[in-house]
Amino acid sequence: MKKAFVICASVILLAAACEPKAEDDERTVRVVVQPAAAGTISTESYASARLEGAEEALIYPSMPGRVEEVLVSEGDFVEAGQRLIKMDTDQQAGAGSSAALAGLSAARANQENARANYERLEALYEAGAVSAQDLDAVRTGFEAASAQLSQAQAGYTQARTARDNAWIAAPFSGRIGRIWARAGNTSSGASPLISISGNGGVLARILLPERDIFSLEVGQAAYVTVGALDNMSIPGVVTAVSPSVDPISGLVSVEVRFDDAEGVLRPGLSGRIAVITRTSDDALVYPERVLRRTRAGFQIAVVQDGRAVLREVTVGIRSHGMVEIVSGIEPGDSVIIVGQNSVIDGSPVEVVER
Repeated sequence: MKKAFVICASVILLAAACEPKAEDDERTVRVVVQPAAAGTISTESYASARLEGAEEALIYPSMPGRVEEVLVSEGDFVEAGQRLIKMDTDQQAGAGSSAALAGLSAARANQENARANYERLEALYEAGAVSAQDLDAVRTGFEAASAQLSQAQAGYTQARTARDNAWIAAPFSGRIGRIWARAGNTSSGASPLISISGNGGVLARILLPERDIFSLEVGQAAYVTVGALDNMSIPGVVTAVSPSVDPISGLVSVEVRFDDAEGVLRPGLSGRIAVITRTSDDALVYPERVLRRTRAGFQIAVVQDGRAVLREVTVGIRSHGMVEIVSGIEPGDSVIIVGQNSVIDGSPVEVVER
């Protein structure tokens, strides 16, 4: 029994002596690295909105009446001042204009007669043939006739304006949008008859979060993505920013204009507008997945002398799955982008291609 115990103890000691050392147990991790290099990253603020014409107008009738004729169709291009709709008030206004013109002609003739009479009596007065009282009476009549002529001229101008207002004309050159007017329909003036959009591009009025108010300014780059155009993105620029937060919505009002050189945008389209609120050039930019979260913040694994080294890093802008590394790594460092979660500080690594 004693001999058997000695044999077992010898076997155990021999096995222990044959165990590999701890450093031989280190597992080499295969990793993919990417050298740190400068790039650009931006933060963006988003809102959805309907696009409007930079020049866009809803045209209402100047007076109630019945639509007699619509002279244009939706999509037509019109010049400023071109007649669009004829109202039945044209006949009424025309009759009023004719009456005012007749009154103007009568007042002008009366004033001419009064002038001639005054000039005749003035010559007689100088010759001593009439009294000063007679001359004053004629002067008063001449002044009254002149006042009547001025009143008649004002009436004729008003009547002519009313006649002209019976025609709905384009306030600027552009393209006809929606037409609500229909021949035979009566318009009270409360609803628009027609819409028109100019050629000055399109714009969007959006509301952005309060947190962005100090990051927004006129001149910032923006773009709109339109689903109806297969998610095409078209650049623009911020043209106006409210200096305060709207007390009702708690949001910041921003205007963005898109100068669409190719003419693909149309007023009325809906799109997602992005305003680039902050940009960092010459930044070290990596996919966010390279970050290892710690209690203190974040780490990034780099390869140094064939081993993994964990670095504490400070992050900056985070956008579209990318992150800016502000400090902790330098240009040229070999950052582990695949396998970073399988290494520990100081463990051996083998760099492989993807």
